[in-house]
Amino acid sequence: MAHAMAMETEQVRADVVEVQEFPYLGQSYRVQAVPKTVINNTVEVLGAVPEQVLLQKLLTAVGREDLLEVAKVPNTQTPAGGPTSALTRPR
Repeated sequence: MAHAMAMETEQVRADVVEVQEFPYLGQSYRVQAVPKTVINNTVEVLGAVPEQVLLQKLLTAVGREDLLEVAKVPNTQTPAGGPTSALTRPR
């Protein structure tokens, strides 16, 4: 999902990390299961989530909750966890 967002806008960059090949990254982000998405090293999303949830977390991470209503994204909360298979940050 993060990659799809990155393909749509230059304001999002997504990287996938294979934690078995880069165990130090998995340890530094405390990856225990995948997928795990980390946004700006501040917001973490565990598991596969609907697009609306990922968008809400992304907008929250960049301090643009004001766009949630404009984008018609429900303000949902998901539990935070550790690092990700996809690292997402605004460009």
